[in-house]
Amino acid sequence: MQVHRSHGIDVQVPDASLPQLQGYLAQPGRPLKALLNRKKVERLADGRFLYASRPYQLLNFQLQPEVVFRSSWDGDQLTILFEHCTIHGLGRFQDLVQFQCQAWIRPEQERLMAKADLSLELSPRGAGFLIPEPLMQRTGDLALRLVTDRLEKRCRTGLRKGALNWIARHP
Repeated sequence: MQVHRSHGIDVQVPDASLPQLQGYLAQPGRPLKALLNRKKVERLADGRFLYASRPYQLLNFQLQPEVVFRSSWDGDQLTILFEHCTIHGLGRFQDLVQFQCQAWIRPEQERLMAKADLSLELSPRGAGFLIPEPLMQRTGDLALRLVTDRLEKRCRTGLRKGALNWIARHP
């Protein structure tokens, strides 16, 4: 069973020109460290990054996602693609859950347009066989809502602040 969610956000960056915002996004590490806890982002080779999220609570589970993702700038938008995600804290359900995300940040005059497509696949085999499908669906929806809420908060605070600070230093 799969649960999907798409989420978009318009991040206002007052007085920022399109070339300034393009410059900010052109080095993927800049916006990624603004979006995520910079102490937990590790740059790997070939535009790839490793990120271990802080733990959070979902139902009776203390979850901590760890993600390897690729990020690239093509001149028009920054693309972020999850290559591998492990969700620690699921116990015997660990192998039953697969999380995928692809996100884009596109600059426009005085704003950044961010969009994410997320999916969570919950396998009904093994221990998942014991969970009724409606409960799996609701749990998947709740998990994706928590992720999009967190992403939106990070865009409205960290990404915006990072862009404003960078633009102030690069008029």
